[in-house]
Amino acid sequence: MGKRRVGLVFGGRSVEHEVSINSARTVAAALEQGGHEVVPLGIAPDGCWVGPEQSRPALDGKLSALPAPGGRIAPSLRHLLDAGVDLVFPIVHGTWGEDGTLQGLCEMAGLPYVGCGVTASAIAMDKLQAKRLLAAAGVPVVEFRAVSRARFEADPEAFLRSCVELPLPLFVKPSVGGSSVGVQKVKSAGDLEAAVRLALRFDDQVLVERGVTGREIEVAVLGLHDIESSRAGEIVPGAEFYDYADKYLTDAAQLIAPAELETVVEERIRQQAVDAFAAIGGSGMARVDFLLEGDRSYVNEINTIPGFTRISMYPRLWALTGVPLPMLVDRLVEIALRRHAEREGLDEGIKQWLAELAKR
Repeated sequence: MGKRRVGLVFGGRSVEHEVSINSARTVAAALEQGGHEVVPLGIAPDGCWVGPEQSRPALDGKLSALPAPGGRIAPSLRHLLDAGVDLVFPIVHGTWGEDGTLQGLCEMAGLPYVGCGVTASAIAMDKLQAKRLLAAAGVPVVEFRAVSRARFEADPEAFLRSCVELPLPLFVKPSVGGSSVGVQKVKSAGDLEAAVRLALRFDDQVLVERGVTGREIEVAVLGLHDIESSRAGEIVPGAEFYDYADKYLTDAAQLIAPAELETVVEERIRQQAVDAFAAIGGSGMARVDFLLEGDRSYVNEINTIPGFTRISMYPRLWALTGVPLPMLVDRLVEIALRRHAEREGLDEGIKQWLAELAKR
């Protein structure tokens, strides 16, 4: 594949702004090692886009966060539109980046981009929709109940009664959000209402899941039509569960790669990761997170823009599977260009069909 001019988009408005910058540094080095030209395109915490010259210091390690330029977001989009890139490599974690919004912008601009499309990105970010879709596809998910803000406020007792069938402890989660923000472990039925109300501060939909006592396993996936899965890794939380503080504040969690699993169990989990990615219509990349209860595995989440820091599981797991980082990012670039070409072909086919109808 020829060398490309790649717009590396990083930063963003979510709580993972600084994590995104760390990931972008790793990706930039790998792209440059593969001979690609990297054009840094930052998104400040206020949502404004930042040009290459102002973004470069963050990639060079001189800034831990991008300064917010202020003003309206819309005019700042010129930095993306005028960059003259062959494709975009988004490494913006969480909302306004991983949820289909940035992908939709690229689609409207006619720019190829690395990773999942609009629909798959939006589904993966919405835990409720992802669980419903995965369950319908036969992919195992943990038992749950869900409620909207309107329904809960109308009759909180009805929803709380519906959760009685789920054994304690319970996990309460906002449906949309990243970094485990707003996620709580509930050990007493009397604490459930307060936990739901707290989660509703972060989203209009809330899930209540049966607490699984087991291991947290992660698998990386890669591909367009033929999806491949990596070796499995394991997260050993430093707290009761892998929450926001454990991820970003205490640095107490352990990352074990490869995970110590029986071969048959790992092979099954790797296949379930592929099945989950296919179920949401994924393409490019994702990290699929599992809960392992004994020998029973459940898909917990699908992260369509996984971390790329030096210690992140996604690149580590592919390195263990025989795909070093420069080769990994090169394949992601190739997949993005192939997917864009195929979508353009479909659009052209629709236009031809309409033209044929008009001649009848």
